[in-house]
Amino acid sequence: MSNTQTRNRKQNHIDIVRTKDVEPIDSSLEKYTLPYTALPEINKDDIDTSINFFDHKISFPFLISGMTGGVDLANTININLAKACEEIKIPMGLGSMRIVLEDKSTLKSFQIKKYCPSIPIFANLGLVQLNYGITSDDINYLIDSVQADGIFLHINPLQEALQPEGDTNFKDLLPKLEKTIKQVHKPILIKEVGTGISIRDIQRLKDIGVDWVDISGLGGTNWGEVENLRRKDSFDAIFQNVGYPTDQCLIEGSKIPNTNLIAGGGIRSGVDIAKAIMLGAKMTTAAKPLLESAIKSPEATINTIKKFKEELEISMFLTGSTTIKELSKLKLLRNE
Repeated sequence: MSNTQTRNRKQNHIDIVRTKDVEPIDSSLEKYTLPYTALPEINKDDIDTSINFFDHKISFPFLISGMTGGVDLANTININLAKACEEIKIPMGLGSMRIVLEDKSTLKSFQIKKYCPSIPIFANLGLVQLNYGITSDDINYLIDSVQADGIFLHINPLQEALQPEGDTNFKDLLPKLEKTIKQVHKPILIKEVGTGISIRDIQRLKDIGVDWVDISGLGGTNWGEVENLRRKDSFDAIFQNVGYPTDQCLIEGSKIPNTNLIAGGGIRSGVDIAKAIMLGAKMTTAAKPLLESAIKSPEATINTIKKFKEELEISMFLTGSTTIKELSKLKLLRNE
């Protein structure tokens, strides 16, 4: 694929996410309500939302998911996100970096570490690219080029199948990933892109050494739908329900011992963060709710993130939880 095609696709993605309905399925988190207590028996000022994540103390369990890179607007978005993450002390993921391997001049839009020196950041690449010439050396280069703490390799068969220029050779990726994990010098995390991951697939990833999985289930931005909207011959809505809802991924996946799940797919508030933690997530993530503020300024982005954090604090107060560990032991109530 040419660099021009990749740039055009990335700009298309930004435009579509901003202007089209890319969340066709209601969030599964709406089925639940907080286990409210009228007698929390705690002082709200004592609530501590912080956790340890990749050897960093972060202010609350929220990671900004990878959005973009390699186009003009991406530079503004990533800098504003980085400055906000540094201010609030939360981790940040970068958008897919394959374009850097096609054109190293695009690297600048991903090099944001100087704006967020004290928080973890993560590179990003499609797992399927292991079948299209990408090597462990390439992955190490991407990690080093942005001073990342690890890399998300995203798995996205529906997106690739619907993408007009998609890469659909997903054959034998697990053994290639197992080999790559041993050759890459920083942690590899796996993420879906809005379709969810089954307990079987989470177990298969765990068996080859993947410790962190972003399940990104149905209920948030669906990248299959984003690609469908790019097509001249769209498939209407027939693939919108394919996949697993976020709550199901968390409930089933958390049964696997020593697996760290990141909840993406419908995280739109601090209340959603609290719900995801109670369903088994160790970390939560979102991108779309931050996009517009990231285009505007660091200050706008900071305000958006602060709102999420305050909503989480109130949720913890209403459930009598002073720490994230205490919150994680509670059970959500199912709406009638």
